[in-house]
Amino acid sequence: MPRTQNGAPWEANFRLTIRTAPGLQGFTVSNAGTKIQVRFRPDGGKGQAARLPMLWEQGNVNKATLLINHAAQALLEGKTDSLATAIAMSQSSSTMRHGLDWQAVAHGLREVLMNHRNEIRATTWRDNYQSYVEEALRLIAAGEASDGHSLLKGTLAKWEGMAPSSAACCNALRNLTDHAIARFGAAKSWQVTSADIQALRGKPPKKRRKATLSDSELILLIDGIASRNPRWANVLRIMTLFGLRPIELQHLTPNTREDGSLGIWCRHAKTCGGSQTQQRRLEPCWLQDTDGSAIHWNIIELFHDGLLELPLGNDGEPRKLDGHHCEVFLKRQPEWRHLQQVCENRGEWLRTYSFRDTFSLRCHRQKIELSAICAAMGHSIEAHGRAYRWEPEQTTASAFASAHF
Repeated sequence: MPRTQNGAPWEANFRLTIRTAPGLQGFTVSNAGTKIQVRFRPDGGKGQAARLPMLWEQGNVNKATLLINHAAQALLEGKTDSLATAIAMSQSSSTMRHGLDWQAVAHGLREVLMNHRNEIRATTWRDNYQSYVEEALRLIAAGEASDGHSLLKGTLAKWEGMAPSSAACCNALRNLTDHAIARFGAAKSWQVTSADIQALRGKPPKKRRKATLSDSELILLIDGIASRNPRWANVLRIMTLFGLRPIELQHLTPNTREDGSLGIWCRHAKTCGGSQTQQRRLEPCWLQDTDGSAIHWNIIELFHDGLLELPLGNDGEPRKLDGHHCEVFLKRQPEWRHLQQVCENRGEWLRTYSFRDTFSLRCHRQKIELSAICAAMGHSIEAHGRAYRWEPEQTTASAFASAHF
């Protein structure tokens, strides 16, 4: 994991979590030599500092967060006005040893999701987890939930009749309770099971048909953007040509093939279904002009020569490229908004990942062997059949019609 000015990502997130957590106003943490140091400065009051009896290590984040929450509660309840005493009281209390601090569980889950397992963005936590977790914690604090089933049932009531939100709620609470059991010693009865979800979620959201774009639609989109922003047009050409996951834009290096021709290597290894996808050599699938001839962009040659111009940030350095930044850029483009409306009219959902879905469909149309398509896209045949488009309805109908004559 790369380090930043504030240390490793877990350190920055630990500081942010304590500084912004409800109930911990005025609290901060820092690395004092090798130990965790806590500072508390109440509004209008004198600041205090004390060291926790644990090292500044990633494995101590959850324990430290739990201890700080208990110390803050002791100060709030007036049991002491000394931070050091509050920490000592909390460390020795039976509640600290045996109780379950669900606020700390939530902080721990957020830290794991953002810095380890999924490496989600803060906005993803806010949109897909925070409101559901906060409602669950409110129910627990009010004594309105005593196990996983009652917790899920009570939390879902707030989003009754809202299928997408209900699905997100189920996912958030399953993650929350699994984390509580695995990392905080919660009773197994708190687990949100598949049976609970099936019984309580209600009707699942209608699955949206993923959009794919024709070669002419892609050309109009990219050419329109190129007239205003050629650097971002190059990003779209790369995603179109190789069917990349947006996150893979950060993991490309030049590569020379066995025959001496130029290629591009993708170093990204995506965790999927308990296993990791392999790093791979990318294979281009060219768009076709109206006369059927391939449209050859010189993306690969420019990339090898270090001349491929890509977006820059405000600091003049190369911009981080991922699904979020691509989506933010595209939604501002009139050509993209027009295509979204076109796709919506034909019952399809256009998103950044549609460049990858379209690559798959284009490969099938060009009669490329299935195993080769999967190798180029970096997933298994089983995943391909489950998640990707093979043929549009009109192509399927045309193929069957021609087979009878």
